[in-house]
Amino acid sequence: MSGDLFFLFGKNLFALLSDIAPYFLFGLLVAGFLKTFLPQEKLARHLGESRLGAIFKAALLGIPLPLCSCGVLPVAVSLHRHGAGIPAVLAFLVATPQTSADALFVTYGLFGGAFTLAYGLAALAAGLLAGILGYLLLPHLPNMAPNQATGVCCAERSSPWKGVFEYAFFELPKELARPLVLGLLLAALLTTLLPPGFLGEKVPPGFKQYLVMLLAGVPVYMCSTGSLPLAYSFYLQGFSPGSLLVFLMSGPATNVTSLVVVKKIFGPRAFLIYAGSLIGGALLAGSLLDLMIARLRIPLLAPALPEETLPLYKVVAALVLGGLLLYHLLTPLFKTEGG
Repeated sequence: MSGDLFFLFGKNLFALLSDIAPYFLFGLLVAGFLKTFLPQEKLARHLGESRLGAIFKAALLGIPLPLCSCGVLPVAVSLHRHGAGIPAVLAFLVATPQTSADALFVTYGLFGGAFTLAYGLAALAAGLLAGILGYLLLPHLPNMAPNQATGVCCAERSSPWKGVFEYAFFELPKELARPLVLGLLLAALLTTLLPPGFLGEKVPPGFKQYLVMLLAGVPVYMCSTGSLPLAYSFYLQGFSPGSLLVFLMSGPATNVTSLVVVKKIFGPRAFLIYAGSLIGGALLAGSLLDLMIARLRIPLLAPALPEETLPLYKVVAALVLGGLLLYHLLTPLFKTEGG
């Protein structure tokens, strides 16, 4: 990059970081509360019924939880071993990685309330679809016996408030740092190198944009929060809101690793329901969103281009988040050298 281009890249990168930082930091705190006060044993008690109500609870509870497509797998297996039924587990597997509390706050900051609502409802609907299909098509096997282990981990934790902050600012950012930084770098690069609307002119709206978003999202590992800066840059490139929804639903929830693991653990029929609900649900949700915008003219809060003068609270939040990300990226390097 030339000097001017490198400066523009840095400016765009910091602008993107400042746009998401206040919402991301608050979302981390919310995620800490959810993780601390909603342990797996409590979740499993709600998901253990072989009824449609358990499917709805599983999909709804999965929306705010901060778990990616790989992170949700051990939790889903643990829930099943604690007594959760397969239909509820499928609903949880599909709904959870598509979004999270921190991702919803960042979505609101980048795209506004209308798109955030559509995003959350679409993830919920895809989870319900997977659970209902599992309920109808899979054999009604008895649930695994609930784990009788006592809450040793809960007894060892000295303070739940300490657990909130440890998870919110140390455990969770450690998992999210790399995909989030990668998403920010790619988004800033696209914004710097390509003029606004360039890709949107090359790829016409409709099914071709949906297909491009599926091909971009399904094979690659990208958490829900890390995919948002990329979605932002695609929006600036002229992609429709529906195509962005396809990317945000399919990308974070699927990757080659998670698809293979789901098939191995839950069987080929559950795998087909899982993959079909994600991909089919994403395409359907994206199409419906674009159709509603075109026919009903539902306004979406368009993202603003990088501001010339950033508000102080955004600058402070960006510096805090940037420091947090650098800490989690660099700490393993020093540990490796020391060990």
